[in-house]
Amino acid sequence: MHQSYRIAIAYFTVFGALLLISGAFLFVSKLGISYESVQMFYLGNKAQFTQPKSAYGLLETALPHLGGMGLFIFVTGHFLLFTTKKQKQRAIKPVVILFIAALLDIGSGFLIVQGLTFFIWIKLLSFLLLQLLGLYLLWLLFSTVWQGIYAYKS
Repeated sequence: MHQSYRIAIAYFTVFGALLLISGAFLFVSKLGISYESVQMFYLGNKAQFTQPKSAYGLLETALPHLGGMGLFIFVTGHFLLFTTKKQKQRAIKPVVILFIAALLDIGSGFLIVQGLTFFIWIKLLSFLLLQLLGLYLLWLLFSTVWQGIYAYKS
């Protein structure tokens, strides 16, 4: 792989990690990480004068997330094609699970609003999986690319 590609992919991994970390910060600050806080976010709370989310409002958020998350996972998975055979094999299942986790993370809000409160747990679990697997794949990618950059300098 050409050195300029390695450098560009290394920067992509740094920006991807910053994207995941800032997304986690926003999720925790807006929804919280407890069952009750996620329930209150989606279903509202009369005592605190918060309204339940509407399907239209969720759709406005879901559409850009579908594109952005799908593209991020696809590009990360695509860049993993440039890694070693061993790391490609390590990445196959996490990439598939990451797509599923992203869909569950985005779609669970719609089901929570419809009264299927079990999906609050799915929302929390899929968000956690999304973050951890995303960072794991970025680490796999970064470590391989960094080794190539370092070997080129030597």
